[in-house]
Amino acid sequence: MSEQSEGARGSRRRFIDGLLGIGLLGWMGSAIYPVVRYLKPLPLAGPGGPIRLSEEQRTTIDRERFIIVSQGSERVMVFKDVSEKLYAVDARCTHEGCTVQFLPGESMIWCACHNGRFDLDGRVISGPPPRPLPRYAVHFDEGGDVLVDAENA
Repeated sequence: MSEQSEGARGSRRRFIDGLLGIGLLGWMGSAIYPVVRYLKPLPLAGPGGPIRLSEEQRTTIDRERFIIVSQGSERVMVFKDVSEKLYAVDARCTHEGCTVQFLPGESMIWCACHNGRFDLDGRVISGPPPRPLPRYAVHFDEGGDVLVDAENA
């Protein structure tokens, strides 16, 4: 065999080895990233200031027992229990950041993504969430408006 054909063969072999190496690295990254993302809890966050609920939002809470309000990029779930007490918790599950729901019939908060369950105070009952949902204080101002405040939780 000539030296020229052996050089071309070696060049092709290095190219194929390089492609296999890149493919292996890509596969390893796609397998490891979801595991790391699953194990790393989401950072704590809270709204910038008090949230004032509108009359329409209060009517929605009376009718549907809960509402999710937004302030900037934050979502807060405000809900009523059977004794008509108002609660407010972060609407993002501490596991993967999915939006949670209030189940009034079961008096609990539920995350549909991985079946995480929280009590009304946001403490983890079952499932993969690593920590409780952050709570927010709910109070009334002088005019009777409902305020949700992360600062006084």
